[in-house]
Amino acid sequence: MSGPLAPSGEEGARDTPGPPPDRVRPADEVWSKLGAAPGLCGVCTHRLVNETRRGTAYLRCGRASWDARLPRYPRLPTERCVGYETSDGIEDG
Repeated sequence: MSGPLAPSGEEGARDTPGPPPDRVRPADEVWSKLGAAPGLCGVCTHRLVNETRRGTAYLRCGRASWDARLPRYPRLPTERCVGYETSDGIEDG
């Protein structure tokens, strides 16, 4: 058994369930496909980077699905955002 809930000690095992590692911190090559620096979105916990089959990448705000104040696809680079949160929980956007 492998994947997010695999028992410890197995190849690909993780201790806690959650998003796959490539969703947590996108690879540098995906960031370069965005076409602009991500700004605050680059370190926000709500960012989701999607890549199409044709290789185009775009950044989506996960918080926008429940917070109507935020755009689903923010303009880059994002310099200010009311929904900005870092992984340590600091909100100062």
